[in-house]
Amino acid sequence: MTSKHNLNHDESYFVKATLSSKKGEIRDVPCKIYLPERIYEKPYLVLKPDTRNGEKIFHFGKTELKASSPTSNQKPDLVIYAPEVHFSNVVTKHWGHEVSETTLEGEPQNLHVIQYFQKKSKKQKTKLVLWISPNKTLTPISLPTRSYDGSINYKVIRNFEFMLGNGLKLTFANHYANKIDRNKNLTQWSFLVACTELDCAANDANAIRNLLQEQVEDILLIASFASRNRTVWLGWTTYDSKSQSRFYRGNFHFPTIEDEENGRDKIVDNEDFQDFIEKSYSVLSQYENKLTIRSALQSVVTSKTKTIENAFLSLFAALEALILDFRRKESLEFVLQEIEWEKLKGHLKSSIKNCPDPVLSDEQRASMYKKLNELNRISLREAFDGFSKQHSINLHDLWPIFQSGSNLGLSDIRNKLIHGDPFPETQIRALMIARQNLQYTVERALFCVLKWDVNKTNLSHYNVMNDSSIVQWKSAQEDISSVVVSI
Repeated sequence: MTSKHNLNHDESYFVKATLSSKKGEIRDVPCKIYLPERIYEKPYLVLKPDTRNGEKIFHFGKTELKASSPTSNQKPDLVIYAPEVHFSNVVTKHWGHEVSETTLEGEPQNLHVIQYFQKKSKKQKTKLVLWISPNKTLTPISLPTRSYDGSINYKVIRNFEFMLGNGLKLTFANHYANKIDRNKNLTQWSFLVACTELDCAANDANAIRNLLQEQVEDILLIASFASRNRTVWLGWTTYDSKSQSRFYRGNFHFPTIEDEENGRDKIVDNEDFQDFIEKSYSVLSQYENKLTIRSALQSVVTSKTKTIENAFLSLFAALEALILDFRRKESLEFVLQEIEWEKLKGHLKSSIKNCPDPVLSDEQRASMYKKLNELNRISLREAFDGFSKQHSINLHDLWPIFQSGSNLGLSDIRNKLIHGDPFPETQIRALMIARQNLQYTVERALFCVLKWDVNKTNLSHYNVMNDSSIVQWKSAQEDISSVVVSI
């Protein structure tokens, strides 16, 4: 069987697992579990069931895995649990008459490994160490000093600490790991973590995840936005007086090392980074519709990993979400209230029906009736103007969102793309310039909504004028006009 996983290191655990689904349960399946060496890698497992059970497990669909290792007093020393395992393949080798070997490889999602202590110790708060994907800005700055005995110590010059809404303090730090390979070569590496203390038990994964979802993920999302580097938590280590556990996040796309930001890309400089995250986190915590801000931030953060067309549509959708939230708060969705609109719509229908010249067919009238409700919606342009004015968003140096005279706006490009009308290759450069202008527009809007001065960022007029995409937007607007107008 050819494995897609790295089997060059030994298994972490060899247990007898119970696998279950809606289709049944199979016990005592030999299972090797391989835990990752690096935090951005994922765990995997190899099952060795008998042939009949191997085929059953492979066709189980959503499969739950449980395993434990009881001690002499029947209390578990080790508990391993994954609510879902994705199996990639099942292979059976036949060695002779009634002699065969079946192998299944699987990827456990949200794998939780709990090691219980047999000796009692003094009760203590749970220590949580969150594994964080690479982010140069969040990474503490340390100076190494070498001792006479060859050891190296690191003195932290700068690190970030944030208070969460529930009063917990989150401290970012560098942790270090090493391994000795089969040739006895030593490899060392560091990785980013965030540390705090909790009141819940170290083995209570649900309580810890609820905390992360409501608190930590907002901090990381704002940091991702400020550094233009998608940053997420990948898993954790916890321990208290009773147990130590490791949790490996599943059903989630991890940022790759290649996604790590270029230091020149970040929007907020190091000296303002802590202040920006604290103030923005406070604004987001008090914001009525948090989902809108989170969605817009995600669209900006993930845009660089998408195609030009998809990134453009995603960014425009983020802008529309911000405007829609403004519309609803300011009651700017409709021109007339429902009762008044129904009266006017009746008059309009009557005028269309009784129009003497031109005389309309039944099909033509039906088409017009379906469009009538659009007349009562306040236009996106009017709502955008109100949104920009309320938040004092200055966009005079960027490609305008809406058409002015014969000059195309970014919304015209959006309309062409959303209707599935592609751009020719000759216009890719102009489309890239349009996309960059739209990104700056959405980013400035978000900074204003988060109540942070754009002039204290790399989106200020002075800074963006060093970007060729901004300097050349007028020529790109002219180049792309013929293609967009033709739709």
